[in-house]
Amino acid sequence: MDLTTKFMHLELSSPIVAGASPLSKDLRNIKLLAEAGAGAVVMHSIFQEQLAVEAENLDHFLEQGGESFGEAVSHFPAIESFQVGPEQYLRNIAAAKQAVDIPIIASLNGVSADGWADYAEGVQTAGADAL
Repeated sequence: MDLTTKFMHLELSSPIVAGASPLSKDLRNIKLLAEAGAGAVVMHSIFQEQLAVEAENLDHFLEQGGESFGEAVSHFPAIESFQVGPEQYLRNIAAAKQAVDIPIIASLNGVSADGWADYAEGVQTAGADAL
């Protein structure tokens, strides 16, 4: 039975769209959703407030102990432990696009107009089929 349909100008193999949820944070789940017949996957939402808090946390830890000896670099957390900005989100989109043959739809959630054009551009560059 042919279940192909169009959604947001995208050709879907089925009308089932897996909505934004924590499931899409894990590439294995995205693969399972595609194998189960999802016609598209909406990535988990990235929130403007979340990015702001992560940036503030990074600033806090980078400034903490700034008056200590310069050699005491062990006082600082590893920079890799902070996921500041949408970089990990963009890597997840790119990985999902490589792993499955269904559309990947990004989800951005902002509280102001500032900066979201840049994030949307990054989502497009990462390969998302829609936003």
